[in-house]
Amino acid sequence: MKAPLFEFPSYQYEIKDWEFKKKGLLNRINKQNFIRCEMHNQNYEVDRGTSGKNYLHYFRELVYNELNEFCEEAKVTCKMTDCWTVRYQKGDYQHVHNHRGWGFSGLLFVEFDPEVHSPPCFVAPWQEPRTDTTSISPLSGVNEGSLFIFPSFCLHYVNPNQSRKRRVVTSFDLLPETPEHQTINKIV
Repeated sequence: MKAPLFEFPSYQYEIKDWEFKKKGLLNRINKQNFIRCEMHNQNYEVDRGTSGKNYLHYFRELVYNELNEFCEEAKVTCKMTDCWTVRYQKGDYQHVHNHRGWGFSGLLFVEFDPEVHSPPCFVAPWQEPRTDTTSISPLSGVNEGSLFIFPSFCLHYVNPNQSRKRRVVTSFDLLPETPEHQTINKIV
């Protein structure tokens, strides 16, 4: 009988009223300044590190219900610490990366056609014990309006966009609130 010791916690939600919400989000995203990243063997456009993101408040409101559902399921209270949007034109991709050593990260698929776009691929955080190989799994069942939340330490990457159709993903990081007894800046 199986007796699992560890679990890889990942969560997937569908944003309600997506078609309506998508228009408002894209309208705001398309007004942003994006910079072209063509370094470290990767190509994409990103607004991370640019100032004046006019969609942050709208984005938080847009995912509010799903993030509350996530917090209940994961039994955690989180704070969104960063948010950015990545656009992939034809040929654009990202190499293997993670977001940080702890907490959770999320991906909202804003413009994504499963017929022509590849979902991100995730690298298992441990070796397969029977074969000593690394498992790689493409995210399955995602569409526009899908929200996927995963541990921030998990390595993942995006294969090159093979289509002329733009692929847009808004990403964010969530840090759990630490219990008061673990807070190091508290004076006793």
